[in-house]
Amino acid sequence: MRALLKHQVLIVRGQRLNERDIAAFSRRFGHADLLYTSPGTMLGDGMSFCSLYAAYDALSPALRSRVAHLKIRYLTTDTADDGRRTTIAGPVHPLVGLHSDTGRSMLALGQRRHSYVVGLEQDESDALLDDLWQLAERPEFTWAHNCRAGDLLVWDTRCTIHRREPTDMPTLRHSPPLWNALPIA
Repeated sequence: MRALLKHQVLIVRGQRLNERDIAAFSRRFGHADLLYTSPGTMLGDGMSFCSLYAAYDALSPALRSRVAHLKIRYLTTDTADDGRRTTIAGPVHPLVGLHSDTGRSMLALGQRRHSYVVGLEQDESDALLDDLWQLAERPEFTWAHNCRAGDLLVWDTRCTIHRREPTDMPTLRHSPPLWNALPIA
């Protein structure tokens, strides 16, 4: 667990795991997501990870002050794009989270198209979140990995965001529940 808290993303190569092995492994990392690529598959897809610690640390003092007490609502449906975002219920979290194990501050961005900043007009919320996402996705805060068969990736969902390139190759993937990952306001 210390390695995950320090590095945010771990990769273990050359694994041969079944679903039971993956489930047992995942229980050691309560706020982590896993991706296991089963041996025998040809993979050309990649994963990229962004550090939400680094994004927070790079905020200007003025922007850090602006976002310090804002809250973000995460929506779980595609209605986020139909102009009704502020009328749909969803969990609300501080936009700046505090990691429960490290005590470090981080941005808590959620999925860009399914979230908005509570209390801001839609245009202002969109502009702020676009700026924060652009900052979080800067190359110096991003690590990319091309998956190979037998790779096991583990990442802390509280302080990273990830993107997986689309593929139609088979993979085994296990995602443990993530409740309590961020404080709910």
